[in-house]
Amino acid sequence: MDRGGAGVLTGCAAAGDLPLVVVHHGADGTPQVTLAPCGKDGVGAAELRAFPPGAAASGPGPDGPATPGGPMSESWMAAGSRHSTGAAAFPLFSPPASWAVRRWDGERRLLPGFRYTVRFRPPGSDAYAGVLAFTTEDLDGLAADEVWADGRAMSPAAFRRLAEDAC
Repeated sequence: MDRGGAGVLTGCAAAGDLPLVVVHHGADGTPQVTLAPCGKDGVGAAELRAFPPGAAASGPGPDGPATPGGPMSESWMAAGSRHSTGAAAFPLFSPPASWAVRRWDGERRLLPGFRYTVRFRPPGSDAYAGVLAFTTEDLDGLAADEVWADGRAMSPAAFRRLAEDAC
């Protein structure tokens, strides 16, 4: 549904969740994320959520209640941003300056035992959502040449193939 470029994340369950998000440690050790939309799509809306140990999350992202019976810290949410085509890569806790970050709660660093989810949608569409769930320990367990996507460690080339196949 087009909201005049607002890129609103909706509560609709029509979208398919696709493995189009990857995290890894950058050269300087900071957590990095890449959002890889399908084809010529861009990122219209995105968010990072953090769930403390013991929080029961219903799934990665804004579709439906995120934490029935458990606390959650929503780290950032961006919608209505200037849209660009293609992938967006940036430090996990520093969304691009061109994005309209509407909310910024919680810690700006990975915390032990926390579960994180990253979700994005293309501009004006609920056809699919790129999603990833991971823990601090998942990211810390990566080798220097690995990334975390789709619930497992893999090479960057394997992630590119995974994303292409998903689209």
